[in-house]
Amino acid sequence: MIYIILTYLISPLIYILLFFKKNKARRILVIQTAKIGDLICSTPVFRAVKKRYPHAHLTATVNPAIRGLLEYNPYINEIISLDNGFYKGFTGKMRLSKLFHNGRYDIAVSLNPNVPFIFAMFWGLVPVRVSVMPDFSGITYRLASIFSTHLEKHIRGRLVAETYMEMLKAIGINDNDISKDIFKSPDADKKVVGETLVVSRWEGTSPSPTKQNSKLVGLAVTSGNRLKEWGAEKMAVLAERLIRELNTCIVLIGSEKDRDVSDNVLKMAAQRDRIIDAVGKFSLQELPALIERLSLFIGVDTGVIYMADALNIPVVDIAGPSDMEDQRPTGKRVTIIQKKDIECVPCSHTFSAPYECRYGHRDCIVSVSIDEVFDSAK
Repeated sequence: MIYIILTYLISPLIYILLFFKKNKARRILVIQTAKIGDLICSTPVFRAVKKRYPHAHLTATVNPAIRGLLEYNPYINEIISLDNGFYKGFTGKMRLSKLFHNGRYDIAVSLNPNVPFIFAMFWGLVPVRVSVMPDFSGITYRLASIFSTHLEKHIRGRLVAETYMEMLKAIGINDNDISKDIFKSPDADKKVVGETLVVSRWEGTSPSPTKQNSKLVGLAVTSGNRLKEWGAEKMAVLAERLIRELNTCIVLIGSEKDRDVSDNVLKMAAQRDRIIDAVGKFSLQELPALIERLSLFIGVDTGVIYMADALNIPVVDIAGPSDMEDQRPTGKRVTIIQKKDIECVPCSHTFSAPYECRYGHRDCIVSVSIDEVFDSAK
């Protein structure tokens, strides 16, 4: 609250300085420091900005852990990695303001409902400051939001990606295309083939006739939010049925942090020779080369689901507690499994995501049966 009081006190001086700034669109900043799925669903913003202002220098501010998603995005000129510690405390907020001021941005679009970003855009003398007003916001954010030149309210029932595109109308962009973009590194295909032997084992060159015509099915072993975890045992049984009844080969996909879950899946699976363990083996800029080889991707509502959707891979999304009105795969070949008859579903929203079940039962995810997922896959 002290930062709000301070900003209100010095705001007359800042507004005077801003008055002498000319309205241009030569340098544009887009802030999105959320997780993988949120960043992928934000990629239409970068494309739309560059389409409208092709000669502008477009900078993306992202979480350092997932900057690889944008490394080869042709619409972005510069990426700034920014973790929470960078703007912690008063000195951190001043450091963030200086960063934005030194960037000489004419326009800043914050896709994160974050008080420090609103202050930094204002203190950093960015003339046009566009922010989102979430459906879940505290008094501090509402008081700070007055320092944005435009606020776009997120309305329940509308996709957050659609809200982002509405925000862009404030800077002269009228674009409703919310299709997602994913770009892989130039050496990604070589890395995927070398690490997993996907091509030689499962794409028709293997001498084993039982493997030549098998389809590759990706399984996201878990989620970064363990509230959504379906369980290693169910994943193992599902993998067995997919292999045995549908003649598939399974690719386990996740980050190095998911190694404990993937190890358990492998221990419980009988046909391990038909399972490729790709957990933790690929960077985010390499992973698309693996995902695009799949015939189907199955997982809880996690970031890689949205990567598969962006690559037009059929998806079975075990949504669990996630608000599918906020954010969901939007491709033509998508099946969403969700227990809508459970009173507390959904409890996890884009702008308000718990990491524990408030009731302790996680019925929305644990009650999803193997049969339901298998039938959707079939």
